[in-house]
Parts: sequence; structure tokens; C-alpha cells
Amino acid sequence: MALAPAAAHAVEADFVGVRAGTLGGGVEFGVKLSPHFTARAIANGANFGYDDTTDDIRYEGDLKLASYGAQLDYRFSETGPLYVTAGVYQNDNKVVATGRAKGTVIVGGVPLTEAQVGTLQGRATFDKTVPYLGLGARWPIGKVEINLEAGAYFQGSPRVTLTSNSIYADTPEVQAALENERKSLEDDIKDFKTYPVVELGLRYKF
Repeated sequence: MALAPAAAHAVEADFVGVRAGTLGGGVEFGVKLSPHFTARAIANGANFGYDDTTDDIRYEGDLKLASYGAQLDYRFSETGPLYVTAGVYQNDNKVVATGRAKGTVIVGGVPLTEAQVGTLQGRATFDKTVPYLGLGARWPIGKVEINLEAGAYFQGSPRVTLTSNSIYADTPEVQAALENERKSLEDDIKDFKTYPVVELGLRYKF
């Protein structure tokens, strides 16, 4: 009971801020736990469009970024800028794409006509709960603070689904081709399982 007032006094609002980077645009709120530890609540999001061609099929899609979670920062020095950070996020990052062929194409190693291919709908998802590790620096300028952070977001191997609206989609030949194409797409984005993070933030200090 005697320690409770001191502990309550140690936990105080530290800052509120905005950030932008490879996880999209975001907001954050920091609470100072001690001279060396700060806890943060963070939300990020963005949409990025892209065009790509795989196995002679042109895909138009979006990388949809959405994540929110918490991080705990440890500052090496009470007055120094450098810190290490770790956290956990609810991860809703995904890739959605529509693919169309023109003429006869090779899908998963199998030659198919445009009618057999139809319109393809692809979707890639990742682990829902993911860890994060990073290293950053913060520079206060009066009531404003600039923050730069880099790290790795471990969202797991992608899981790809691929469907076709073709009337031939249920035939064994087309099904086998689509499964090969799905595996090819999954392999193309396997590097996303470890997503690089670079974030620049601007904060208002309380």
C-alpha cells in the first residue's frame, strides 16, 4: 500500500503522435512507465495498388495494410535518444488481386484458353497475431519529438487462395492448373513473411 502512490505517480502520459512508413500511416499514444520504459498503443493502415504479370496472366490488385497493437520501448539512457522495442500486433495485412488472360496462356505449366481461365480472384493472408522487434531513436525539440524506427514484423508465411469464374473451373485439367498457379503465387510473395518496417513519427509531448 505504501508503494502504490509512487507507482501511480511513475505511470504518466508521455506523448501522442502520428507516423508514416512501410506499415502505412498511423497514430500512437505513449505512456511513460519509468525513466527507461515507455509503453505505446499503435494503429497503422494503408492501401497500395499494383500490377503484375505471372505465367502470362496480368494481375491487378491491392496490398491492404491494417494492424494495431502495443510496443514496449527500453531506452539505453534516460536522456539519450536510442531505444530497443518489442511488441505484438493484431495483423489484418492482406493482398487481393484479379487476374485475366488474353488468348492462350500457360497457367501452372498447363496451356489454357482465355475461356478456360476466366477471371481469377486471388487473396493472400497472414498470421493474425504477430510479434515485432525494432530499434529506434527519438529527438525532443521542446514540446515536439521526432521519432525514427526500423524493425521487422514477423507475419508468417502467406496463405493464398485462387478461384476462377470460368464454366470450366471444375474440370480436372483447369483445377490442376489453378492449384499450380496458386502455389506459384504463394512462392512469389513468400518474402512478405518477414515484413521490413521503417517508420518516421512526429509526436506532441505532454
